[in-house]
Amino acid sequence: MRTSLLCLFLLGAALPLWAAERPNLVFILADDLGYGDVAFHGGSAPTPHLDRLAREGVELAQHYVAPVCSPTRSALMTGRFWSRFGVTSPQNERALPWDTVTLPRALDSAGYDTCLVGKWHLGSKPDWGPNPFGFDHSYGSLAGGVSPWNHCYKQGPYVKTWHRNGRLITETGHVTDLIAAEAVRWIESRTARPFFLYMPFTAVHLPLKEPQEWLARVPKEITGDVPRHYAASVMHLDDAVGRIVAALERTGRRENTLLVFTSDNGGSTAENNDLKYPDDNCPNGRLVGNNSPWRGQKGSLYEGGIHVAAVVEWPARLKPGRIDAPIHIADWMPTLASLAGYLNPEP
Repeated sequence: MRTSLLCLFLLGAALPLWAAERPNLVFILADDLGYGDVAFHGGSAPTPHLDRLAREGVELAQHYVAPVCSPTRSALMTGRFWSRFGVTSPQNERALPWDTVTLPRALDSAGYDTCLVGKWHLGSKPDWGPNPFGFDHSYGSLAGGVSPWNHCYKQGPYVKTWHRNGRLITETGHVTDLIAAEAVRWIESRTARPFFLYMPFTAVHLPLKEPQEWLARVPKEITGDVPRHYAASVMHLDDAVGRIVAALERTGRRENTLLVFTSDNGGSTAENNDLKYPDDNCPNGRLVGNNSPWRGQKGSLYEGGIHVAAVVEWPARLKPGRIDAPIHIADWMPTLASLAGYLNPEP
């Protein structure tokens, strides 16, 4: 596993109390969230919970990812570049070899409970899902982004994708609320063991159709059907992050929890009502992903496709601040594994 500046920074924070209780780890990954979509980067949709994380945590000012979904996810899970596995686009076939040392496998061997709640997209059949690759508990979409109310993927062999621990299920409710509620339940059920919670949301991936209660909160200055649904999705995601932080506080775990928030790639400007998805009566029009001040968008190798917002918070160890040095999504696997006390058997 490679050693990164991020690893040295976080391990340095942990050294004074290395023998003390190991941190819980929460990694929240937004889907297609632009660098400029968050209020702390000038976004027009209010994001008070993310603003608080940025204010009280450490902002990673040059955090880089892949320009699309599955490559970023494979790098996060393995600490290796996606090209090693031939993962160059959204991946429905099994993306990783069965014997891959993944982040959840490493953490499990170090005594952590492991959970994925949200979007996997590294193998869209139940047999290729998160559990065989090291997660004790998993819930959400085996495939990619889903229609927000019927929770289905694109028409085809993987359209039925909503699952719990590899068993396909049917549920009611908006996808962002379902993901947040499952994560809160899991946090509240933990014992004294340290845990790793990976939360890859489907927000703000198309197709968007937000509940009326969230549309009603969108600032009146934002006009147009899709722009208002987009802003509502950003705000809804922010609220879900707040629910996770509140659950950590309520259970007395926030101080010793290292929480990361970032996005899998830059914001999108594609057509929202993609006809490949089962009809959820989603509004027509192009998405308004804001990657300002960068050029480009999702799918681009310009900064707008790969330079994303990122914050890390660990109240017990990290003082508020900012890191301006480049950090890559692949850096997280060795960093988090090292913090957990994982011993790499490779020479």
